[in-house]
Amino acid sequence: MFVLVKKSGIYTERFYAGLLCVVLFGFLLGSILYGYMDRGMIQDLSNTQSGYVLIRQEMDFSQILFRTLSSSSLLLLVLFISGVCAVGHPFIFGTLALRGLGLGVVMSQMYSRFGIKGMIYGTVLVLPNGLVCTLVLVLGAREAICLSNQYASFTLTDRQMCGLKETIRIYCAKFLVLEAVLAVSAGADCVISWITKGLVPV
Repeated sequence: MFVLVKKSGIYTERFYAGLLCVVLFGFLLGSILYGYMDRGMIQDLSNTQSGYVLIRQEMDFSQILFRTLSSSSLLLLVLFISGVCAVGHPFIFGTLALRGLGLGVVMSQMYSRFGIKGMIYGTVLVLPNGLVCTLVLVLGAREAICLSNQYASFTLTDRQMCGLKETIRIYCAKFLVLEAVLAVSAGADCVISWITKGLVPV
């Protein structure tokens, strides 16, 4: 007997939009939190952001690729691990909210530092890879929630059931595809960094 878990509610546009709203909530929370930060913390963020731009202008292609890909891959790994846990839902939603919070803080900081130009800098340097990474993470979160539900059903039922070998194989394949998309996005981010080198004040 196979593990049967209803998936129709998960693989819908409404559910996907709901996961995007979690990221948006994190983004708004990050923007609000930035407004309540003291001057010392804001100055530290400013120095960090300046260092971020300066370092990216000084690093070569491979270094930027590794830096961009490693950060997004870490979040995807958290989602992957959460999916193979029957109680992984809090970590899945927390990962999406954390992604949004980080984007919100960075965009708010750039606006605070450079004004309207900061929004332009953020749109060029942060949002392209940020949006792709967000969409990939939401897809990964949907797959992780689905598998986590199956693990919960598998562990809580008293009926005899076969394993999840085929399900896990497909799950891993999907996450490999998502990682490939992140790699392509990181490559595009490198190109953007090279094109904009010297255009953003540090």
